[in-house]
Amino acid sequence: MRNFLIIVFVFCSVLGFAQVDSLYVKEHKQPYGVKIAFGKDILALDYTLEDGKNKQTYQSNKPTSIGLGFLWRSSSLSFSYGFSFMRDKEKGKTKATDFQYHYYGDKFLIDLYYKRNKGFYSYTNDTKENIPSDDNIFPDFKIHMYGGLFQYVWNSEKYSLGAAYDFNKTQFKSAGSLLLGGGVFYSSLRNIPVASDAIDDYDKKTYHFGPNIGYGYNWVPFKKVLVAGAITLGVNGAVEENLLTRKTVFIVNPSVIGRFSIGYIGENWIVSASTLSNGLYLNFKETYQSSLLTSTFSFTVIKRFKLKKEIPFLQKDYDWKEAIFGKKNNELVSDIE
Repeated sequence: MRNFLIIVFVFCSVLGFAQVDSLYVKEHKQPYGVKIAFGKDILALDYTLEDGKNKQTYQSNKPTSIGLGFLWRSSSLSFSYGFSFMRDKEKGKTKATDFQYHYYGDKFLIDLYYKRNKGFYSYTNDTKENIPSDDNIFPDFKIHMYGGLFQYVWNSEKYSLGAAYDFNKTQFKSAGSLLLGGGVFYSSLRNIPVASDAIDDYDKKTYHFGPNIGYGYNWVPFKKVLVAGAITLGVNGAVEENLLTRKTVFIVNPSVIGRFSIGYIGENWIVSASTLSNGLYLNFKETYQSSLLTSTFSFTVIKRFKLKKEIPFLQKDYDWKEAIFGKKNNELVSDIE
């Protein structure tokens, strides 16, 4: 995993900055902003039976989070916290250590995940809205998922992921782009409950890796309205180890990643609702298929503004490439040339 992230960052540093068509994408007129966001994060294990109609789901129960953030130019810094009183206490408690990082650059995007969840409740198609009984709450069930996704934006001159999902640019005309990349993930399931006689699953850990391809489109139906969506399909080779028998098998599974955002994008105010879902398939068996799904739903309000007096260090974007790799060695470049 560490080597994969290093490769991603090195490749990103080589790409440099994109040439952007200003008829399609521009910087915000108001360079600064403050935001408040309400979010809901879900991690779930789904079992879909052979007929495709019946489904058994084990889902985390984490509280809704409230976040605050500050934006300057194309950079942002934010913090969020989930208060326990905003959790549905009738569905048990999930102990979680969650970290997600999403970088929406001009030429590329990076998704990083670090999720350690313990405590889930279960439901079926017919019982989703019901209050779960004690038999449907599993405080010892653990799901861990770590990994990263990288994609190159083919039409970065006219299409901006940042305008749709990070609000660091403004999309003036509709445009789309091919998204091409790959991902590496690790998942582990421990203390899996017995779902039904038709589902014979076991504790396992799995390493997933493979390429993906997708397409994203930003639609601008009105001057200050943006509707954005992106879908990505991947094919993963997976090395799965049964933690009970220590038997290892190699399997091939698909993955699906979807993003959607709709919002009012004004010069002074931005109001947006968005969702991001990452589906990682685990097994396709004769009687059922299983998958991990992580979903994030958020509602964001941003007030943009100008400062009466500029703060020098905020006049530049944060250069994360320089922070990781250091300053470019000009003498070395001259020698090579």
